[in-house]
Amino acid sequence: MRVTTEKIVFGGKALARIDGKTVFIPFALPDEELDITVTANKRDYSEAVIKKIITPSPHRIEPACPYFGHCGGCNLQMADDDFQQVLRQAMVAELFDRAHITPERPPVFITGPAWEYRNRFQFHTDKNGTIGMHGFASNTVVPVHDCPIATPALRTILQQGGLQKLFPRSTKIAQDRYHIFAQDDVYSPVHPDASARVKDTVLNFSVFGFFQSNITMLEKLIEPVSDIPPCTRILDFYAGVGTFSAFLTDRAAELHLVEHNERALRTAQQNLDRIIAEKNSPCRCFFHAVSDTDWPDIPAAQLTYNAAIIDPPRQGIHERALTYLGQAKIPRIHYVSCNPATFVRDAKKLTALGYRFIEYHLFDFYPQTHHCELLGIFIR
Repeated sequence: MRVTTEKIVFGGKALARIDGKTVFIPFALPDEELDITVTANKRDYSEAVIKKIITPSPHRIEPACPYFGHCGGCNLQMADDDFQQVLRQAMVAELFDRAHITPERPPVFITGPAWEYRNRFQFHTDKNGTIGMHGFASNTVVPVHDCPIATPALRTILQQGGLQKLFPRSTKIAQDRYHIFAQDDVYSPVHPDASARVKDTVLNFSVFGFFQSNITMLEKLIEPVSDIPPCTRILDFYAGVGTFSAFLTDRAAELHLVEHNERALRTAQQNLDRIIAEKNSPCRCFFHAVSDTDWPDIPAAQLTYNAAIIDPPRQGIHERALTYLGQAKIPRIHYVSCNPATFVRDAKKLTALGYRFIEYHLFDFYPQTHHCELLGIFIR
């Protein structure tokens, strides 16, 4: 069946139409003529795979990774790097257009290395003990012996077949997941107490917990996130191990870190205590081990905050936390998002609560994929 693709939508699949019905096709680019095979028919759309590329996009290239299309990690390697950047910006812009929400200023797009950038990985194992990446659209484990988006330290381990040594069979794992963080050193379950060097500041964390996957882009993100006039009190919501607060100690007399994961919050306290001591800073830090839903009920939530840094998980800000923000009337919100779809939803709610949506910065954290990070600036 022949189709001509129109565009790529958020999620990384190309959109085409068959007799007016939408069909989504992975590994296709806009304006390509394709022979496809429909693999699933839903009420409102179909899914298909490429049988043959009849007229390729001028931006189509040979993927650099031999596992592309089998490994589930990347979905845009068939496009040249410059065009990938165009696609990621267009995918996010369409989300805003569909939600009828527009920032007051044009968006800013910030790029970084397209290859050898990723510091943090999650590998999987199957019942046979094979370690690798989950396959595309499946839980099948694909063993990999190289990954061109991995940092050089991890690439060397993969190329030398040393992955198994990082995960001893005696190590108990959660849901078949093995975590690695690699910068100068490589951290894994055999060496889980990790540290990252971010803008000449060392941040400690557990390899089993969350940390950003692209340190180069994190350093670029920190600059606008921490661009807050000196003030009395800043709220760091979904604070993790204190990554952003580490760069806010000269911005406020008080930092209040809110994080439901008690282990991460203990690490945040250790990080901030050390950083404040090294800087001889007068900043005082307060650590609140509480969920986003319970935060409005504790006394610290009733304090007056001059600014808030919000970095929620993929599902975005909880409805109760959004209600709190509307009532607290915090003058400035810097909202960091790893999921533009939920960011757009929350941005619409924040504007309904009286905030002005000034601008967003799109950070190209994950080249070769459709993913990106977003920073939105809201004031009232």
